[in-house]
Amino acid sequence: MAVIDHLPSAQDQSASWPRSFCARHCGLFGAGALAAVAMFFIAQASLLAVGSFAHPGPGFFPLILGGALLFCSLWIGAQYWHGKPTGVNYDIGHRDVVIAIMALLLIAPAFESVGAYLTLGTFAFVLLVFVARMNAVVALASSAIGMAAIWYFFQILLGVQLPKGLLA
Repeated sequence: MAVIDHLPSAQDQSASWPRSFCARHCGLFGAGALAAVAMFFIAQASLLAVGSFAHPGPGFFPLILGGALLFCSLWIGAQYWHGKPTGVNYDIGHRDVVIAIMALLLIAPAFESVGAYLTLGTFAFVLLVFVARMNAVVALASSAIGMAAIWYFFQILLGVQLPKGLLA
């Protein structure tokens, strides 16, 4: 049986990750983020021709979707604003989640310039090594097999050419 001779101080706990946040604050933040995305959709859709119900223009559906998302985000925000505290907390900032989100953020700009196969292969490798904690050699082999499967599916079966980027 192990004896704990040192308990972390309040200062140690405040600097550690993941952080714990109350459900109400998380809900309000999420509703605000959804509302910001909805406003972006609405603003961008307003720059396009909206048309009518009979003949919708290119901005029609983004405007409708933005309005629906704004309505839903306001509904969610109202539920959390007027709800009573539940005492439920959510932990935010897990190492694996942060790695996955950062890798996902890097995929979009690299997909076309670097190429689909190198980007997706690197993404798979990073997740396998740093999140799944797989041996690097096995992760490299797994990523290569996965990229071969993606190439076969898109190129041969579907006849779709993914961006080659640096491989061109």
